[in-house]
Amino acid sequence: MSEAAVRTRAWDPPHMEVLYELGAAEHALRAAVEARLPAPMSFTHFEVLRDFLRFGDGTAPAEIASRLRMSRGAVTHLLQRMEVLGWVRMEGDDRDGRRKRVFMTPEGAEKARAAAAALRPGADRLKTDLNNNYLREGLAFLRDLRRSLEALNAGDGPAGSRPGSR
Repeated sequence: MSEAAVRTRAWDPPHMEVLYELGAAEHALRAAVEARLPAPMSFTHFEVLRDFLRFGDGTAPAEIASRLRMSRGAVTHLLQRMEVLGWVRMEGDDRDGRRKRVFMTPEGAEKARAAAAALRPGADRLKTDLNNNYLREGLAFLRDLRRSLEALNAGDGPAGSRPGSR
């Protein structure tokens, strides 16, 4: 996507420019990741496998849905597809027979490692293009923005943020 394609109008208020840029950045991230993933892995498959690598497996689908900010139904469908591919296995929870636990299979772990290796050059370039100090500064803003939007979504206050905090 060209730079001209992501420009906003000069009179757009800053909050609208930020939201637009976030949407464009998310689209660019998904496109860059998906272009490098081993077939037939999708971005959402990668997100689930990455979640297992970060937090461990043996978790409930509802926990995965919460962490990935996806609906339970979408995660259930995704996990079923991944089980068919042999990347995860679902088992009943011994403590609560109504619940399921999801485990990454050795083939899923291999796919996750292959995806991480394929993405490493892009991650290295990102670290070169945007140094760690710059990334840390932006991270504080992004966390505050996420919290504000989550509060707005939950109905906490008219703007979802602490008055006078910015």
